[in-house]
This record gives sequence, C-alpha cells and structure tokens, in this order.
Amino acid sequence: MYAGRASRQEKNLRKELEIMSHIHIAFNHVNFSYEKSAPILQDITFTAHEHDSIGLIGANGVGKSTLLKLLVGLNLNYEGSIRIEEIPVAKETLPKIREKIGYVFQDSDSQLFMPRVFDDVAFAPRNYGLPEEEVKKRVEKALAMTKIGHLKDKQIYKMSGGEKKLASIATILAMTPDIILMDEPSIALDPRNRRNLIHILNGFGHLKIIASHDLDLVLDTCSRVILMHEGRIIQDGGAKEILSDKELLESHGLELPFCMQGQSG
Repeated sequence: MYAGRASRQEKNLRKELEIMSHIHIAFNHVNFSYEKSAPILQDITFTAHEHDSIGLIGANGVGKSTLLKLLVGLNLNYEGSIRIEEIPVAKETLPKIREKIGYVFQDSDSQLFMPRVFDDVAFAPRNYGLPEEEVKKRVEKALAMTKIGHLKDKQIYKMSGGEKKLASIATILAMTPDIILMDEPSIALDPRNRRNLIHILNGFGHLKIIASHDLDLVLDTCSRVILMHEGRIIQDGGAKEILSDKELLESHGLELPFCMQGQSG
C-alpha cells in the first residue's frame, strides 16, 4: 500500500514539476491551410512538457511536417494559439523562439548552405554572437555526438545523403536547444548511423518531437505518440500502446513496427 501511494505521489510531483518547467509547448485549437478550401491542420490541441519524447506519426500528407513548421514560425498565418515556453509564435517573437528550438528539416539541402561542415555547424552560434572559442567548443562537441568529426572540413556538395543528415543534426546540437524537432531524421541513414541517431535522441534530456514513418525508431526513442489523420489528432497516448495496436495503425495507413510484426501469431 505504502509503495503504491509513494509511486502515485512521485507521478503527481513530476506532473507538477513539468507544469512549472519553462520548457513546454501548447497548441490550442490550431487550424492552418494554404487555401481555405483545403485545410491542412484542423483543431489541433495538445501540450508537451520538458521531458516528453513524442513521436508524430501518420500517413503521407496528414500535416506532420506542417505542424513542425508552425512551431518554428515557417508558416505564420494560422488560427488559434501556439505558445513556446509562454511565448506566442508570431513574427516579432521568432528570434526568441528559434533560440529555444532546434529543427532538423526532412530535406538536408534545405538546412545546409555553407561551403564546409564546420562552417555550417558554427553558423548559428556565431550568428548569436558567441565568442569564437565557445563556438569551436560547441562545434567539436556536436560533431563528436554525431560521430562526424572526420568530416568537419568536407565540402557539403561532396557529401552523401546520410552524411548531410548527420551534419544537419549537428547544426542544431551546437545551439544546445531546449526543444528538438526532427522531420524524418532516419531518412538516408545506414543501420550504424541510425543506431547512432537513436543514441543521440535518447541522450537528449529535454523535449523532443519526432515526425517519422520509421515506427521502430519512434518506438526506440519516444514514450508518447500522437497519431494524425487528415489534419487532425486521432490518438495521443503511450507509444507502446498505440504502436502495438495493429487495427488502429492499419485503419490510418500505417503498419506495425517491424519488431512487432509476426508477434501476434
């Protein structure tokens, strides 16, 4: 009995601490469309706290990438409320918002624009006025975390898709963000670098949201899943519960993670 009460007290305390934490995201009745006749996101409401690791899943075209882009202000003409650490996402707040969030694009070529890897990873810390010694320290740490230190002087255009993906991830790690957003981060990664990505994500102690079709990656890195369909949130709950629900996944254009397929038999 005592252990049960203690466990409940610990859970309640953690919830209270998460609510108090400055690191959080709040969507409240958010709608977005490029054209009024074709809504992309419809009535999106959810909150995410400091230690949440959230997998954003759904078939192609359900609005996952759009949702992430709203969080960093790449699309601003939305309806409803989006707040990052109590800061509303608006044109005038974008510099402050982008200090707090690291966003890895699905297409690495949209993220990398400097001639060499080192310069790309150093760009944001330099842009925020950090001393060059601190910039160098952050770049070296980010390159070590992604295990691409040997590529620091490589020209971007000579890199493979997997190398570019890891370089893109290093660019956000160098800013030590409160929140990480990743759009299909395992695309183009070979098995070894995919394992490295999982290690990086599991080592990040703050809030992360990962939009991915790689449901095994989501299962390995996320404790919570938000399932989207036709621009709406269909289910929001425990990752293992949602990712093991074959009927739920298949009814929304997905399949069980590979590691779970065949277990029911």
